[in-house]
Amino acid sequence: MAKAKAKDDKGVTQCPAGTVLFREGEAGTKMYVIKSGLVRMTKRIFDTDIVLEDLGAGDFCGEIAMVNDQARPTTATVVKDATVIQIESGQFENMIKSNSDIAVRMMRKMSARLTEAQFRVANFTLRTTRARLMHQLRAEAARKSDKLDKAAPIPDNLADVLGLEIGEIKTLLGDLIRDELISLDKKGQFTIADAAAYDRFLKHLELYDHFEYRH
Repeated sequence: MAKAKAKDDKGVTQCPAGTVLFREGEAGTKMYVIKSGLVRMTKRIFDTDIVLEDLGAGDFCGEIAMVNDQARPTTATVVKDATVIQIESGQFENMIKSNSDIAVRMMRKMSARLTEAQFRVANFTLRTTRARLMHQLRAEAARKSDKLDKAAPIPDNLADVLGLEIGEIKTLLGDLIRDELISLDKKGQFTIADAAAYDRFLKHLELYDHFEYRH
């Protein structure tokens, strides 16, 4: 496992890929602001680490444990060499108290991230892999249009997000295309062909998952 280089007097630290900034379950005494690179947030569900989000320049992580004085709910790992600014708990409290604009922006971003994280964790409880994929694709399409009729990119980290192998993802996507539930253009973007039919089939898979796997 890579180790972060010593931080300078401003708290700036160079972190090579593989550096673990913090682990799920640890006490939280500092947060991190990402200046460059990529940091992946994961959570252990059953026996698999699922990807909650990838954070880049301008994002931050580690603040939740300091806000609620609880153990870290996630693990943060550098996946592309990163430069981060470490902010100790005392600095964090002073920053929040002295600048209401920063506090409001941070709370809004935290809320959006928690909503996305809750969706991904809930989605992962589905045992039917096709339902898991369809849920994620629906969420990606909804970011573009509430009618689900706009082309949307397939996330590069889709396999990690869903805890599936890339080959399985390709097979499942092929099945959805064959069943005319989605179409795929030359740019690799997908479109839900018929939102009503898509949602009906997804509901069918959810019911199957509930009754076949849990009873």
